[in-house]
Amino acid sequence: MIGPNRPDASVCWCLSHWVDAKTNAQLRGPERGACMEALLSTHRGQGISHALLAGAVDSRGERIDLTMAFVGTRALLERAGSELAAPTDAVAGGFPRVLMRRQLERR
Repeated sequence: MIGPNRPDASVCWCLSHWVDAKTNAQLRGPERGACMEALLSTHRGQGISHALLAGAVDSRGERIDLTMAFVGTRALLERAGSELAAPTDAVAGGFPRVLMRRQLERR
């Protein structure tokens, strides 16, 4: 899981798809990271890390602004065992976004 560089940052830890808008707006600094940690430990949060990284940036090995790489890069996800699922028409930081998929093992 990728988070902000500073634990007191009030950005990153994208929670907008996991909590209601009011809670998302109220969470600041370390509270955001704690909320994400709590979600990851629940059944509801089991897919969070894959849902945040599904739309990766394909930087084609070029250097990319870290603010545009928050969703992960294709190369990073391929090294972690993901495969290209499909191209998209979306662009981030001048690079195409792609959908990546990793087969998860059932427990």
